[in-house]
This record gives sequence, structure tokens and C-alpha cells, in this order.
Amino acid sequence: MGGAIGSWLLRWALFAGLWLALTDTHALPELVAGAVAAAIGATLAGLITRLGPPKTVAKSASVATMGTRLLRPLWRLVADSWLLTTELGRSALRRRAPTGSFLAFAYHADAVRRSAAGRAVTETWGSLAANRYVVGIDEERGVILVHELVRSDQPGDPLPPG
Repeated sequence: MGGAIGSWLLRWALFAGLWLALTDTHALPELVAGAVAAAIGATLAGLITRLGPPKTVAKSASVATMGTRLLRPLWRLVADSWLLTTELGRSALRRRAPTGSFLAFAYHADAVRRSAAGRAVTETWGSLAANRYVVGIDEERGVILVHELVRSDQPGDPLPPG
């Protein structure tokens, strides 16, 4: 219990110091507002803190094991840029704006991509290509939602298991 109180007091002191640095005043109403804001911040920070050692580094490093799958979106960046350029030319000739579409695909993640870091890599690298944007991943349903500007025959999962 003493550790939790000490952690809360440390967070409160850091937040209060930040308040003082940002407001640069010693007026009593500002000091009271800063103390209250620091208390709220310290309490919220304490509620979202996990116990135990951080696991982010090991899980983030495991994403590097995806290897050559990370090169596919780089190739799609070049290919999709050409695809969009030609579609833009066609649309200009037709005088009609291109319309995109939302597509839902089955998403079967391997162990590496089930972590938060793996999902972030899938969404970021999947959105790297000019024609596609990964809107989100629903792991419970096993679905990945993608917005595509020009319909293509590319697989739904931007980093399919190799």
C-alpha cells in the first residue's frame, strides 16, 4: 500500500511541476487549480498503470521476425502509385471522380501479429500502399477492414503469412 501512495505522490509532484512550468505563475487560484489537476492526473495515471515489468520491447522486437513480408507493401507502394495515376487520368477524361469502397477480409493472424505491436505493423504497413488504407482489425470476428480507392485483386491481408 505504501508503494502505491508513494507512486501517486511522485506522479502528483511531476504533474504539479509541469503545471507550474506551463503557467509560470504563483497566484493562489492557479496553484489550487494546478494541485487539483495534478491530483486528477496522478489518479488517472495510477488507474491505467500495469503491474509487472514492461513487455513492450520483447513483443515489438518479435515483429522483426516477419522478414520479407514487410517488403510486400513497399512494392505495392510503387505499383499502386501507377494504378492510381492511370485511374486519375481516366477519371479526368470521363469527368467523374473515382469512388472507393470498403472491403472486409478474413484475418488470420499468427502469434507475432496478435500483439499490439503486430496489429500496429499490420495497419501501418497495410496503409503504406497508395491505393489502400487499413481501417481496423477485429480479432474477435477475424476480420480486417480495408478501404480501397481503385478495386484490385490484391489479397485482403497486407502481410499474409509466408
